[in-house]
Amino acid sequence: MLTFPLHNAALDLKGKPPEELPHGLLTIPPEVRELVEMERAKHWPEAFAKAQLGLLNDWTMHWYFEDLCQEVTYRQTPDGPEVLAVGFDEALALQRAMSPEEHRKLKGYSA
Repeated sequence: MLTFPLHNAALDLKGKPPEELPHGLLTIPPEVRELVEMERAKHWPEAFAKAQLGLLNDWTMHWYFEDLCQEVTYRQTPDGPEVLAVGFDEALALQRAMSPEEHRKLKGYSA
């Protein structure tokens, strides 16, 4: 059971333009860590270990960007997602600046 109520960052960011939304390395919120730990108990340890990095990064992206209707390009790191571009214009500029091989290593988020 969660030890605190959920109030994600996206609620406070609604309506802001892409340039004012979070960029760079996003800290994994304690709430996300707790939710991931709750999920751990439901799965085989080996399977969970393979999925843990993705869960922490993906759920952190949801924490910050859910329902903001913005395209976000990021890379997964053990410390949390590194946001490289927010919004169509930044994403397009990033794609043009990178080689196709580099760009394929990135993840996209939109919700």
